[in-house]
Amino acid sequence: MHQGLAPLFVMWAAMMVVMMAPAMAPSLLKLARGRGAFLAGFLAPWIAFSFAAAVLQMQLHASGLLDHHSGALTHPWLAAALLVAAGALQFTPLKRACRGVPAEGSLRCGLRTGALSLASCGVLMLVPFATGVMNLWAMALLTALLFVERVAPPEWPVSGLAGALLTGAGVWLAV
Repeated sequence: MHQGLAPLFVMWAAMMVVMMAPAMAPSLLKLARGRGAFLAGFLAPWIAFSFAAAVLQMQLHASGLLDHHSGALTHPWLAAALLVAAGALQFTPLKRACRGVPAEGSLRCGLRTGALSLASCGVLMLVPFATGVMNLWAMALLTALLFVERVAPPEWPVSGLAGALLTGAGVWLAV
């Protein structure tokens, strides 16, 4: 299943918009104005990430490290490392900082929030390489996790629980 860069980029960009926009919906609704500018700024880093993910997917296919049918990594150790890395990032202060509510509805604030979101969730968005790029269940679970992380009270250990599950899945896969 060899695809060119453009279709892969469009697929990843659509996937990022569909997965990240719902997570930001509660914050967007709190903004008095500038929602469109904020959302455009927020999504810009994720669109750039989509291009990088499409290039990565092409390189993984070309090197034989990605299954041509499922889109999953062919080497369990690579998938395990990806899951452990995504799980470990769930415990970082960066992850907690990402939960903040935007101060204003501007393009600049959206870009800043999107960049912080990418830094804290970028590896998490690569988990589809471990599960299969078009695994809709994995994408739905990641989208739900991002949404719950945003709306849950700060004292709820949502990120920590997700981190433990991802890390545990990675260790289980490695063994």
